[in-house]
Amino acid sequence: MGEGHGRYTVPVTHRDGHRLWIDAAFNQVQDPDTGHRVIVGTFRDVTAEHYAIQRDSALAALSLRLSQATGLPEALTGALSELKDLWRARQVLAVVFGHRAEPVLTAADAAPNWRELPADRREALVALRERPLLTPVTDHTGAGITVEHPDGPMVLWVDPGQSRPLTDEDKLLLSLLAGHLAQGLVRVHQIDQQRRTAIALQRAILGPSHLPDGFAVRYEPATQPLEVGGDWYDTVTLPDGRTGIVVGDCVGRGLEAATVMGQLRSACRALLLQDASPARTLMALDHFAAGVPGALCTTVFCGVLDQATGRLTYSSAGHPPGILAHRDGTTHLLEDGRSLPLAVRPGRPRPEAECTIPARATLLLYTDGLVERRRRPLSEGIDQAGEAVQDGREATVDDLATQIMTRLAPENGYDDDVALLLYRHPAPLEMTFPAESSQLAPVRKALRTWLERCQLPPQTAQNVLVAAGEACANAIEHGHRHAPGDPVRLRAEAHVNDLRLIVADTGRWKTPQPDANAHRGRGMALMKSMMHQVTVTSGAAGTTVDMHTRIA
Repeated sequence: MGEGHGRYTVPVTHRDGHRLWIDAAFNQVQDPDTGHRVIVGTFRDVTAEHYAIQRDSALAALSLRLSQATGLPEALTGALSELKDLWRARQVLAVVFGHRAEPVLTAADAAPNWRELPADRREALVALRERPLLTPVTDHTGAGITVEHPDGPMVLWVDPGQSRPLTDEDKLLLSLLAGHLAQGLVRVHQIDQQRRTAIALQRAILGPSHLPDGFAVRYEPATQPLEVGGDWYDTVTLPDGRTGIVVGDCVGRGLEAATVMGQLRSACRALLLQDASPARTLMALDHFAAGVPGALCTTVFCGVLDQATGRLTYSSAGHPPGILAHRDGTTHLLEDGRSLPLAVRPGRPRPEAECTIPARATLLLYTDGLVERRRRPLSEGIDQAGEAVQDGREATVDDLATQIMTRLAPENGYDDDVALLLYRHPAPLEMTFPAESSQLAPVRKALRTWLERCQLPPQTAQNVLVAAGEACANAIEHGHRHAPGDPVRLRAEAHVNDLRLIVADTGRWKTPQPDANAHRGRGMALMKSMMHQVTVTSGAAGTTVDMHTRIA
């Protein structure tokens, strides 16, 4: 018996926590906070309406979570959170019995892995796996149900804790929500697969996933959620060892421009491999573009770079000029070799120009979306890009690419496709060699050649050679002692006023002994005297020596 002077009353708690007393005799609902009574019909009617509202609300919340998810893990975690809130449960679990060595466990909050669950709980979940789909099972600890997941059978388990027992209506609601969840997961899986396929195709159209040393690129399409637009960049390793570099910009944006871009990029790459002349490549691309709808007036910067000498041969089909930032703080625009955009006058000869990228200088190629703004001269945007390159000349090329994109971005984001390509000369030196003393001479020779390209002061170059020799000798000794034949890695990178040298091995530093040979163990002191900063990091995976020196 509830309140109400002998009348039969039943408490009902709404999802928002508000508690009402339903008077079955007089078909009234009393709000305990206000004392007001409202005639609502029979007790059966009110209860049915309550569960209908609860069902519709739960379905709507679950549908919203599933529609907002970007992948299966997010969809499942969000759905479990909704179920936990619905029943105010202590825990809601989902176990997927797929093709992995053990089931995959997911929970609405921080959850243990499968092996951390109690043995009796694991046995109960495995038993549920064999139950018919969408058939709820309850015991004193909660309720479970089996549904189909894209990766295999999935068991849902709701542990209500001490909140309240699960009723027949709860079991019916669990079955309904579980079926809705299974359908939603299939839709999310299909959308996710389509998205992954689209992204893979777009990235394949855009350009190479692996860049030569010394290069960095950035790309931002104006049309979302596409990952490509009408702009592109490309680097091509040519048969003679030089590198072809291309940056282009098709008219328009979106999917139509992206399809044109893909055709032109592939054609330009093939033409460069056949004839490593930028001017002749663009002349041939003129004829190809004339037969591609939407390719008229595409702009392209096409160059061939000798990374050993820094010599760049280039031709421009109406493209914005490249920016060459020298180490002394000056900039130079690559404005020679310019002619009309593609397909405007096919068959017309195109000019070609040459320049040499000096040591520790940076080349920036870009599309007009980076620098062009409404009600502002294009030259002003180009000047800002040049300043951004100069201000970041002490950063790595990858960090510099990010800095330029951030610094030049409009307040509301780029409203045109942007492609950006950076190259710093010379490219970093990267060597991997076996931990053998016979390797010291060829490593030293390669490093000396690279230092000459950097045009360092003679004393600085000699100091780097000595420090690198000591570090490599130590690395080879460590490699022989702990893992004979394992590789040693050397990386050297020069900025305008700083040089960084890293030598990494798979060994461990040996703690000096008091009675050690007095003529050994002086390598660290020598390295510190030759370089401005030396840091040694040792661990189970090996030892890394990181050295810096300033360039006068």
